[in-house]
Amino acid sequence: MRILLRTLAGAVAVAVAGFALARYGAGKSTAAPPPLDRQASVANFRVDYPSTWRVVPAGTVPLVPLGDTLTLAAGGSPNARLVIGTQQTATGALPPRLAAAVPPSIKPQVVTLGSTRFYRYLNLTPHGQNVAESLYALPTSVGTITAVCEAPTYTTRFTSSCERALSTIKLTTGDVHSIGVDPGYALELNRILGQLNDVRRSDGAGLRSSRVGTRARAASALATAHARAATAAGHLTGQVSSANQALVSALQRNATAYKALAQAAAKDDVPAYGRAQAAVASAGSGLNAAFSQLRELGYIVR
Repeated sequence: MRILLRTLAGAVAVAVAGFALARYGAGKSTAAPPPLDRQASVANFRVDYPSTWRVVPAGTVPLVPLGDTLTLAAGGSPNARLVIGTQQTATGALPPRLAAAVPPSIKPQVVTLGSTRFYRYLNLTPHGQNVAESLYALPTSVGTITAVCEAPTYTTRFTSSCERALSTIKLTTGDVHSIGVDPGYALELNRILGQLNDVRRSDGAGLRSSRVGTRARAASALATAHARAATAAGHLTGQVSSANQALVSALQRNATAYKALAQAAAKDDVPAYGRAQAAVASAGSGLNAAFSQLRELGYIVR
């Protein structure tokens, strides 16, 4: 199920009007990547990979229990490998032992590789290990297909290569489970943003008034509304904690910027008012970024 989230109304002249979709780019190169001209398979899936890689004896990944494992070693990258196997679970959560070895703040992203959506845990460095790894989880009816992209040092180039291969993965047994979002979170966030939108519509026009007092009152009302929204959003929970925290921070920045705008207007301080306007525009860009993070988790933001 995909959930629609409302963005903030564009009632304020200095606010950013739209929210751009952030796309993951693991690294750009001037040279074309090698073709995925080889194929390997195990019990539940098959995957394409470049001829510069090779299949090596099935390896194990510490803290990640996998069965029916396929291990691909990257040519020209010593100790860099992609291990794909099956966990006997039906969720995209980190395996318990790995979850205990990384910071508790680690939460999954939802990314689309090819035509398939995965949970992605990017650039993990488990305690006690000297490798960097990114984990991808695909819940299916026969277990969770799990891939670990592992190298001594994290690089976007190798991560991009792993993701190119994973974009070709096809099940040979079972069906993919859809990766959903939290409707309760979306409902509460829509309620919070709806209340904020009411204030932005009613008071936003006041910022364009020729009367200094009207502009000061409008900016003060907007500061209060954004601060209230930040507090309310800060109490929301779920698997979107990192994206939600970015939203809370952006709302707080807006509250601070509008407060400065109100103070500058009340003092008829033209230079300070100009600086505050720039701060409001910058805070609007922060909302852009926060909503983009929610899009990456599968929410539709309009």
